[in-house]
Amino acid sequence: MMFHVSDDGGAMPVPERPTRGPRRLLRDLTFESVLGAIVDGTLRPGERLFEDDIATWLGVSKTPVKEALARLANQGLVEIEANRFTRVAPATAADLLDSLELLGLLHGVAVRSAGDADPVEVSRLAATVVRVLDRPGATCSDLLAATGAFLPVSGNPLARQASEPLQNRTAFLSRHLALPLDSPSLAAPVAELRRALDHREWCDAGDAVVTLLGRRTLEPLLGSVPAPELVATGRHRTSR
Repeated sequence: MMFHVSDDGGAMPVPERPTRGPRRLLRDLTFESVLGAIVDGTLRPGERLFEDDIATWLGVSKTPVKEALARLANQGLVEIEANRFTRVAPATAADLLDSLELLGLLHGVAVRSAGDADPVEVSRLAATVVRVLDRPGATCSDLLAATGAFLPVSGNPLARQASEPLQNRTAFLSRHLALPLDSPSLAAPVAELRRALDHREWCDAGDAVVTLLGRRTLEPLLGSVPAPELVATGRHRTSR
């Protein structure tokens, strides 16, 4: 890993070896690569982003880089201040609650529709959700990964389409602000979701997903979750 130091003192980590993709996919490659680095924590909240570095990293021109950063900004993952900076967005508790609540609503719609889908498939999906609920150390992000599997079988393509940018944002926020499902304050909504899934009561299960991931339910947990620190914006030494 190499850190580039710009003239204004900022820095961002970039791989030493550039990687290339097919030219027809450069826009998507660039977006997916930067998105992946943000979601997996390589680029942390507040990290300065430099178009030249990203272009070198991916072996592309600055045009797809600009497009990718604009797309990431539209999803709330990047902040762009013209002539000042481009950086990874901060991870705040308020943003996490908003994202979880909205995504929970969409997943709730999908779970409610499970009764119209293939019984064998939705039973398998329900069992996956129950395993997440029973797993020690599981988080709200883990639950969303499981309930999100209901979207393709829900018969509601709009719900699936609307969920995609929210999933990216929630994955980023949850990495830095993880909310555990085994918190005592979540015991009742977790139990209700498990009960509804065990009995294949899909409408109740969908409602339970919405309740469990709602702001009112999760807000009391935030006091025990430390806020992530923004990456310092001062000068960094180059390291390899």
